[in-house]
Amino acid sequence: MKRYTLYGFAALLVGMLLTVACYDKDNTIHPIPDLVIENISGGNIGAGEMLELTPVATMGGSEVECTYQWFIYRDTVATLISEENTLQYRVDTTGTITFNVEATHVETGIQSVLTFYYTVVPRINHGWLILKETADGNTDMDMQLIQGGDTIEFAEDQLSLALGAPMQGRPVSLLWTDGTYKYVNPETGIEEDAQTCLVPVSQKDILMYRVADEKVLATSDELFYEVPDFSTSNIEAFMYQSSLAGLIYDGQVCLLKTRTPTFMPPLLGDYHLAPYLVCWGYANKFVVYDDKNCSFGVIYPSGTFSTTMEIKYFPDTYRDADDLRISPNNMNADMLYFGQTDGSVDPEMQTNNGTLYALMQKRDDAANVWLYGLNNYEMASATYGPIRFAREIPVSRCPEFADADFYTMHQTRNIMYFIKDNVLSYYDIDRDEFVMDVYSFSGEVTYCKFINNTYAYNTASWLGDMYDYRFTYLVVATSSGDEYTVNCFDVVLDNLTLLPEKTITGTGKVRFMSWFAPSFEYSNDVYIYS
Repeated sequence: MKRYTLYGFAALLVGMLLTVACYDKDNTIHPIPDLVIENISGGNIGAGEMLELTPVATMGGSEVECTYQWFIYRDTVATLISEENTLQYRVDTTGTITFNVEATHVETGIQSVLTFYYTVVPRINHGWLILKETADGNTDMDMQLIQGGDTIEFAEDQLSLALGAPMQGRPVSLLWTDGTYKYVNPETGIEEDAQTCLVPVSQKDILMYRVADEKVLATSDELFYEVPDFSTSNIEAFMYQSSLAGLIYDGQVCLLKTRTPTFMPPLLGDYHLAPYLVCWGYANKFVVYDDKNCSFGVIYPSGTFSTTMEIKYFPDTYRDADDLRISPNNMNADMLYFGQTDGSVDPEMQTNNGTLYALMQKRDDAANVWLYGLNNYEMASATYGPIRFAREIPVSRCPEFADADFYTMHQTRNIMYFIKDNVLSYYDIDRDEFVMDVYSFSGEVTYCKFINNTYAYNTASWLGDMYDYRFTYLVVATSSGDEYTVNCFDVVLDNLTLLPEKTITGTGKVRFMSWFAPSFEYSNDVYIYS
């Protein structure tokens, strides 16, 4: 009885206070004005963007102090997402989102509820994905996206927005799954097949970042059958193509097969892979260099439904037309650079485009470097030795070539670009000629890649929006202070033209870039990002 009496007395007291508030000295009734929530409206918002809303509450046209609760509806269930005066909420869904904000007047306890809606618009369609190193040596991602016509949106620090902090460790790679990742929803246990995800990779982590809603589906804890101890190991290289993704950490290799949720356990054995995964074209195997036994090999699953894999080293067996007969094993050399280009080095197989170039230095010969050309035709079965080109190059001819900071291959010509001490030069393989001091950069060069984008276009009206974003660029990123600059050079034959209108700037140090296009043709050109 005492408890109910106390509640009744409290209610009576509130009623008396409200009654007093409603009368003036002449006993004229003045109803308490409605509590109105203003400065909030719905609309459109891009997936992955941060929604920031600060309401203004008024009574009788005057602003009043309130507390707030923010709710989001998932199906018909309301979930409290914030009790701050300003809502900060990152959108990681698709379709239409229903929000409620509930304001409570501090003085009277009067409440008001406002419902509003946002339509989520996918953002990642065409444009640059930029993996960068932060000031503290970790990994974040910027995006320069084309949003219809010539409208360009630049979005910074997207991994920090999604995760609450950058990925740990320096950047390694940034590719995507092109509709081949199988996600197992931990809340429902339902398999969601054919997901297209960006795959940012740092030294310590790897993510599946879904393109449609920019939601992080999985991190390293969910992506490995046996999670490596990244406190003592580093991811060194990553490559994705239509049927496989390959990852090297501390010389070990593991594979992620298409439409499976986790990487296979690492291959055991007495090997240590150099930090290169090279693949030419659609559905080809990954080529690696084991710098422990100084041998080339390919990696692939042991069978269609197998959860194990193997490295198959090339044998010391040669085709009849192979005049070189250079063993791909026990080469006693370190890898300086490993990349690939169109065009064959095999005179018997000119119709098979694809050459892997390896720049190497013998461990007992500091006076020379060797450039080897590996024929892509041998990658499928690894039945014969793949080396079809070899050239010894004295270091004295070009010391910068033997000790460059960056290398990259032209993808339609036999030209290798290199940068030493911020100066760009190149080596013309066909002419056996060095062209020096092509361009000097200010600041610190942090990234260099030749990108021949042949797939980002649609010129058929019946296939949807028409666009043509193809280009052939040499991309060089520099850093000065806290800022980066991405320089794009148009490449016609061996001529370079700087395109100031294509310059991108931001904060941090660029370590990897790729051009995103929602096209199956990407699978044929994936090798350009190794």
